[in-house]
Amino acid sequence: MKIAIVAPSPVPFTIGGAELLLSGMQDAINNYTSHQCELIKLTTKENTFWDLVESYYKFYQLDLSHFDMIISTKYPSWMVRHRNHIVYMVHPLRGLYDTYHVCNDDPEVPYQHRTGLVKEILDITEIRIRKDKNVEDLFHKLFQLRAEQDNYAKELFTFPGPFIRKIIHFLDHWALSYENIREYFSISENVKRRQDYFPPSARVKVIYPPSKIEDFECRGFEYLFTASRLDSPKRIDILIEAMKFVPHNIKLKIAGEGPEKTRLMELAQGDARIEFLGFVTENGLVDLYANALVILFVPQDEDYGYITIEGMMSAKPVITAFDSGGPLEFVSDSKTGFIVDPDPKHIADKINYFVEHVEEARKMGLLANEKVKKISWSNFVAKLIGERDTRSQRKKKVLVLATYSCYPPRGGGQQRLYNIYSRLAKKFDVTICSILENDKEEQKLILKNGLTQICIPQSIEHARCQWEIEGKTGLNLYDVLMIDLVERSENYIEKVKKLADDADIVIFSHPYLFVMKNWIDLNEKIIVYESHNVEYLLKKDYAGIRYSQKVFDIEKEAAERSDLVFTTSDEDKEHLMLLYGIAPNKILVTPNGVDTSKIELIGLEEKKQLKKEVGLADHHTILFIGSWHPPNLEALKFILDEITSKLSDCIFLVIGSIKHYYIHEYDKIPKNVLAFGVVDEDEKYELYKLADLAINPMFSGSGTNLKMLDYMSAGIPTISTLTGARGLDIESGKHALICTEDQMSEKIIELMNTETLRNMLRLNARNLVESRYSWDRIAASIIAKLKEIS
Repeated sequence: MKIAIVAPSPVPFTIGGAELLLSGMQDAINNYTSHQCELIKLTTKENTFWDLVESYYKFYQLDLSHFDMIISTKYPSWMVRHRNHIVYMVHPLRGLYDTYHVCNDDPEVPYQHRTGLVKEILDITEIRIRKDKNVEDLFHKLFQLRAEQDNYAKELFTFPGPFIRKIIHFLDHWALSYENIREYFSISENVKRRQDYFPPSARVKVIYPPSKIEDFECRGFEYLFTASRLDSPKRIDILIEAMKFVPHNIKLKIAGEGPEKTRLMELAQGDARIEFLGFVTENGLVDLYANALVILFVPQDEDYGYITIEGMMSAKPVITAFDSGGPLEFVSDSKTGFIVDPDPKHIADKINYFVEHVEEARKMGLLANEKVKKISWSNFVAKLIGERDTRSQRKKKVLVLATYSCYPPRGGGQQRLYNIYSRLAKKFDVTICSILENDKEEQKLILKNGLTQICIPQSIEHARCQWEIEGKTGLNLYDVLMIDLVERSENYIEKVKKLADDADIVIFSHPYLFVMKNWIDLNEKIIVYESHNVEYLLKKDYAGIRYSQKVFDIEKEAAERSDLVFTTSDEDKEHLMLLYGIAPNKILVTPNGVDTSKIELIGLEEKKQLKKEVGLADHHTILFIGSWHPPNLEALKFILDEITSKLSDCIFLVIGSIKHYYIHEYDKIPKNVLAFGVVDEDEKYELYKLADLAINPMFSGSGTNLKMLDYMSAGIPTISTLTGARGLDIESGKHALICTEDQMSEKIIELMNTETLRNMLRLNARNLVESRYSWDRIAASIIAKLKEIS
């Protein structure tokens, strides 16, 4: 690929952490991959209101369509429009975000100034769903306003001020929207956590960049050292003040330039131990780090802080502050350095400790070095760009047909699609072509590892026919009616026909779209039926005789005509063999899985603290997750009718679209039930932290329950019926408690009252999912089988 890194070139120009990051990224892509990378920088001014507007417009106009991918890192570079755009965020203009309050307390434009073009501009900035046309209109009106600015109050153009803040927030939110960005990355957890930096629910991955310098050394322990831009947020003045409380004859060497240099030198006058080194070359920095006793770095809310990484790579301990932000992701108090109050006396105490205990500095430095060893440019680019097969051999093309999108992965089916096919995309060229409800927008997404997701909404004719039938039957038949109605969605059919012409492997996810065989040529292609459930068994008591027969017929045909069938459990494999006479060697059991790196084992102390913070400390909390799906509806009814009243002192946490059924069926919510509805994966994981137990009282259904794997991965002790645990290698009493519906309340009480049992279940369950049910392991078995048969 031809890749462009797009960035601003600040005026006046200075080399700081961002500039080193950009050149390091470019070198790494060129050195560690087969791709070609160019660094493109545009002169960017931001001293005035109009400087900033003009800078944003420059990047908006920039045409980089001749590149295959672009990477933006910092405002306003993400204004560039491109089909394959990823953002690796350093930060937006912080003075208009999290540090705005420092210069301006008022976030709103005064009412009396909201007239004429100003009102029209503000009206655009308040549009919730931002379109390209809105951006064009905004710039047009801004340039009109610039020509007529003498007719408006001067305070409108204060920088920073509420008017420019509204404008920049609008532009940033448009530029960083899901429609414009393929993937989101952040330089640190600190940046990731800041409010309004990323779209709500964005799946942001943190990749720590190494220093552009690679050959760090550790030779001596002679002096104190810091290196940074000499600016007020770096708080170099606190370090200078700290030296007043250091009685030892040890030097403080300060490398760097910046606007605070004169003031800082005046502050240090009279102390010959403090040296200002100015700009230092890379080789000079290596030497300075190599002989330092300890690295001092106490900025306020730093994005990342290269000095922390560089110091630790040089096997030096670091002294930082509790409010320093990025450095706190690496410095462990009393292990790899010290974390103190940003107070000169407290800093001096730790400096004195290291001066008096050099051996401790050496030990902590070695631990610090171990902490950052894995931060390398090769790892960085592998995570940023993804592993790609650079051999000349063409990747085989896989086309997956589905009745819903895989992204963002919220429901169980979406989780399966996303996690399996994003991993398959490392070895195959995978496209998922989904037909969606009529009210959804057509889109094309490039996802993890190059997985392509194409979404085509059903035609209005298709939708009306579906609504009419559902109105008569009172049933949700969206997927089942694809069998008869997909022919009415011509746009979807045309897209599938085009994609299928180039495909080597066609996978039907669920049987309902197997009817597409009428429009695409499946000869000389590998055909796979991915059975999430045995659909006939799932729908036969729900869809009525007419439609359940249609499900039987299409599922039978999909199973018979496919070269390979994926199923999620041995039980489902047996059902497919008995129902449709499928040979066992044609069926590959591919269980549902979990990403254990995303759903981590929750610590008991963290759970206790969070429950206290939200007012649940005095209650046992019981979790249930469910989508609007017949077996889940049945389970929820059981919980409400049989469990909640018997355990009135417990709080039940109900997550998922099942909430809408709940509200429809029950006039009021019991006071001990908290129903959250659909939440994103990060929010769901936060709710997991509040749960003492999880229950899964399922009485029907097919396949395996992904919720069980989530519960177990998070270490939430779980009680399930045998049906709820189907397809999983769970031993009752070891990984979970398996019981009948009559025993459910009794088992909940037993588990609440037995701490040793809870602890055993949570740890054993976590071990099980790590060893048997990781998505990486499941995807690897599929990759191997597809390679074998193709």
